[in-house]
Amino acid sequence: MDASPARCDPTPPILRAEIERLFMCDTFSKQFDIRLVEAVRGRAQLTMQVSEARMNAHGGCHGGALWTLADMAFGTAGYYDGPMLTVGSDLSFIRPAPRDVTVHATATEITRTGRTGIFHIVLTTAPEDPAAIVATGMFTGRWTHPIAETAT
Repeated sequence: MDASPARCDPTPPILRAEIERLFMCDTFSKQFDIRLVEAVRGRAQLTMQVSEARMNAHGGCHGGALWTLADMAFGTAGYYDGPMLTVGSDLSFIRPAPRDVTVHATATEITRTGRTGIFHIVLTTAPEDPAAIVATGMFTGRWTHPIAETAT
């Protein structure tokens, strides 16, 4: 049985194509080489490799790079209903992410009222290990305009 990520990915193909197009057009976050693992309604998983270019002077991944990954995961999780704008965020950094590790970001919708949604974000170096959590927090955003229902 082929268990390749492409076969196991529950992301609807139209949604995946639209998200990947947005990633390519985002000139700021493109430099972080953030990868889409999966996106379904209200939930997304992304990854980012911690390279030398993403390190801070203290020997860990720069908080700005981690915040960007969290923000991209948040926007991806909410993209089922079109683009979102971040209007608030609270990200607590727990431990450094060392060079050459992959940081996994998971964003999960907690609640939605109208065009406003709140999402829980977890950044970790080992998704099944609570001791590997690098940062966690909440992001609030507003949908700008919905996309076609066929993309969900």
